[in-house]
Amino acid sequence: MALFALTYRYIDDPDAVAAHRPVHREYLDGLVGTGELVVAGRLGEPGPAGGLLVFDVPSAERVHELADADPFCVQGVVAERTVQSWPVTIGAERLEPRER
Repeated sequence: MALFALTYRYIDDPDAVAAHRPVHREYLDGLVGTGELVVAGRLGEPGPAGGLLVFDVPSAERVHELADADPFCVQGVVAERTVQSWPVTIGAERLEPRER
């Protein structure tokens, strides 16, 4: 299992973020269906508005491809994003590996 964490920092325009949230969530639901997206959610206070998405994909490049197609990125509501590998060392047994 190769996990990657993708973090988003949204632009400072909550109305724009909210306007694109339904299609963003629809896109993410599709990625859950393929098994590429494990979990996702908003990042709460304190700190800037954003999100955390965890992917089970072969490479960081694949995460960037998926993020490039995310309506949030396409519509410009993501001001900054980072991708990092996430080698789970505690609790990995709770994550069910998907078939490839």
